[in-house]
Amino acid sequence: MFTAGDTLFHFPFKIFFSIAAAEDGKPCCQMAVNVPKRRFKRAVKRNLLKRRIREAFRRNKQIVYQPLEQQRRTASLFFHYVSPEILDYVPLETSLCEALAKLADVVTQSGHCPAGSAD
Repeated sequence: MFTAGDTLFHFPFKIFFSIAAAEDGKPCCQMAVNVPKRRFKRAVKRNLLKRRIREAFRRNKQIVYQPLEQQRRTASLFFHYVSPEILDYVPLETSLCEALAKLADVVTQSGHCPAGSAD
């Protein structure tokens, strides 16, 4: 995904993603989260941010699921948190929603797997 996939940046996230055709016709979306130890030394802070990001994605995943279902595609997403501050849940969720909307636009605008057009 990191070498052949695409990237999208929307503060505080850098999103690496890969979109492919669904093998069995059923779309799915896998996601992973990274909060770097370089910025947050304490594991408690990293885990707090990861929990917030996963919860925000869980509550708003339909933003990206609908275009994937329409085009019968699967997506692998990797969220890299780049902010040096711990954001509260509400601004984090709104930012994630905006990033997912950007990603949904990329999926809908390209009838095929995107190749570097999302940066």
